[in-house]
Amino acid sequence: MSIASANPAVFGKTVSTGTKLWIANGIFWFVFAAYIWGSWILGPDFKENAIGRELASPGYVTWIRTVEIASIVLFIWQVTQFVLLPKIRTGKFSIDGLFFISCGMLYLQEPWLNYNSHQFFYTTVSYNRGSWCGYVPGWNSPHPELIPVGSVIWATAYFTLVGLWVFAGSRFMAWWKSRHPNITPLQLVLTTFLVFIPFDFVLEYGILTTQLFNYSSTVPELTLWAGEKNQFPLYEIVSWCACLTCWSSLRHFQNDKGETWAERGISNIRFPSEGMKTFTRFLMIMGASQVFFLLLYNIPYFVWSTKGGAYPAYEAYRIAGVCGPNTNYDCPGPSVPLPRRHSYTNRTVAPESLPQPIYQPH
Repeated sequence: MSIASANPAVFGKTVSTGTKLWIANGIFWFVFAAYIWGSWILGPDFKENAIGRELASPGYVTWIRTVEIASIVLFIWQVTQFVLLPKIRTGKFSIDGLFFISCGMLYLQEPWLNYNSHQFFYTTVSYNRGSWCGYVPGWNSPHPELIPVGSVIWATAYFTLVGLWVFAGSRFMAWWKSRHPNITPLQLVLTTFLVFIPFDFVLEYGILTTQLFNYSSTVPELTLWAGEKNQFPLYEIVSWCACLTCWSSLRHFQNDKGETWAERGISNIRFPSEGMKTFTRFLMIMGASQVFFLLLYNIPYFVWSTKGGAYPAYEAYRIAGVCGPNTNYDCPGPSVPLPRRHSYTNRTVAPESLPQPIYQPH
């Protein structure tokens, strides 16, 4: 029996399978995020990682604190401007409010590029509570609880920085479409992707130079400034700009009912309240955004992680105790075996020190 026939009080007209799948997808990601974050916050790993923090220069500490304060201020402004005030004026959430909240939920996948191997560094100088990575099913790289991702900067960045990029991208698409009315949807998407690239390069170059984060292990042949602390993998630009473009497209392409393509068919559903309908719209937008992030960014990084080069000489507050000296694990490199999360070590014994086999002719 179909959902539509089983629930005639909820589903008025015929509801497509695609609509039901997008709702189910959103529910999955919402429940999954609640499970992961809830397990982390209520578990033993919700604690600060301050390894190496005392070695940071006063100037660097001041820079990190400045960014943290700015992140909070921007977050408060954005929530007020795009979420609270529209809700107060109209009695319901605006499409931008739903998108910004959906972007905030993408924070769940922020550290997942370290799933197989540590190839991205944060900083323990920033206020943090470790990470939830140890609660992600199948997590492979060691010491996931030490990754200092649970910080003020990155907890707000997806709502603010990423959300504003998506907002700007969708506005650009509307403006470019008005200037070129005969442009096809595919051409519009590709144009937006190309426009994102130089902006992403400039932003990330600034972030890497000021050491807010670092790409610690990259494929040398596909990396600018390979071997330097500010090394920048070119494939990151492709994946990240592809994500930004898809999120912007999700915001831009709406039908005459104001529905994004992920929400198509929701108007055929009779909800018991407007609040339930709004929450369902959020689930559908958020779920679609999560799928883009997983497919276009994190899954490709699962592959790149097996090809990474050796770490540059990073400071202890950047490595954060996940590998290197005073740990059981060597940091990733071309000749370093990838450890499993529960491996005792990935260090190997030099071949010349191993017992040599004795040849015994038959």
